[in-house]
Amino acid sequence: MPECLDDPNLIDPSVEYAHDPFGNAAVTGGFVYRGTALPDLQGKYIYGDLRGRFWKLESSGTNYYGDELINRSITNVSFGVDNSGELYFLDFGPGRIGKIVPADAGGSQPPAEQVPVNLADTGCANENDPRLPATGMIPYDINAAFWSDEAVKTRYLAIPDSAAISINDEDDWIFPVGSVLRKDFKLNGRLIETRLFMLQPDGGDGIWQGFSYRWDETETSAEMVVGGLVEDIDGQSWIFPSGDQCLECHTQAATATLGPETAQLNGLFHYPSTDLTSNQLLTFDHIGLFDSPLPEIESLPALSDPFDIEESLNGRARAYLHTNCAQCHRPGSGVPTTMDLRYQTSLMDTNACNIVPGAGDLGIGESARLISPGIAAESIIVNRMSRRDFAGMPPLGSNIAHSNGATLITEWINNLDSCN
Repeated sequence: MPECLDDPNLIDPSVEYAHDPFGNAAVTGGFVYRGTALPDLQGKYIYGDLRGRFWKLESSGTNYYGDELINRSITNVSFGVDNSGELYFLDFGPGRIGKIVPADAGGSQPPAEQVPVNLADTGCANENDPRLPATGMIPYDINAAFWSDEAVKTRYLAIPDSAAISINDEDDWIFPVGSVLRKDFKLNGRLIETRLFMLQPDGGDGIWQGFSYRWDETETSAEMVVGGLVEDIDGQSWIFPSGDQCLECHTQAATATLGPETAQLNGLFHYPSTDLTSNQLLTFDHIGLFDSPLPEIESLPALSDPFDIEESLNGRARAYLHTNCAQCHRPGSGVPTTMDLRYQTSLMDTNACNIVPGAGDLGIGESARLISPGIAAESIIVNRMSRRDFAGMPPLGSNIAHSNGATLITEWINNLDSCN
């Protein structure tokens, strides 16, 4: 590497693009625009990144800089041009080709400026007490929770009147445009953050956007965090994600919403408003939340609670990996790996068991495998989830390794005798 850096033939970059935890990742090179539909871009180099941001290269006379054009919830992995010089891009998540057109020629994503800065004004909070959800928002819980650095979470959802949720062949939920998910985070009993996930109109099936609201110390007001923030809360470094960062985990391949899916909500829930306990799927079906009646509950999948020792070790481990890893480690997610860690994928078909790692052995040596049956110490998955440096997993959104999760996956791998 030093010899390479000292090479006098190297040319310095025209523009530097820093990788940071709140929006920048993986530049996608483009083209100089030669079309006619966008005259303001004539002769400009257009490029983007993996998180759906697009820029034109501009010059100040002394140096170049990127002027942002678009910020969309897509996974842009490549550009193309047609015979007329018009620009196209490849959205890897859903596997579709998009065209860059004038703003008035198609739907536009409502910018963050159009979403209220104060949570109390969003319509997602109780008008008398914004710590509570708005009337009509439905509480729910999931069987296998995502690790969030010791935070305790409560969840709510709402869909437009006369609309319904559909369920695809993989038991993922497809929400109607206008749907909202709300998630509240508490640390040491104090409400610190509320996140909203909104399916905004954008033509077609709409587009998901994430917004983070930071509560003041009195828990009386929460204001939007724009661009992300890291703050010390009770001695803990807490990450308030940017909208782009939300979408890096809420992948389109996982239908964006992650938590609300059949296997996650197939379980009992106590409804405070009625003081009744019922299966969530039965409740949602009863109030007409789905676009067609559910089959018998007994025939539907249900994830295990990863930390309920009454459940099977295999079921608990696979549920943990599904929730904490499979949003990216699945087909179509755009990440540079073939691993598929969804709970319904057989261990052999995960492309992880007894597989040599493609991104380094992390000091384990030649015996390293993504999952080494019977030997957790030689398994890259355990190594990555146990750290929070450049090689840690997840790569963003967490500053504290989940020791109980690592213990669970360690026990599971040590008890594997094969990949079958």
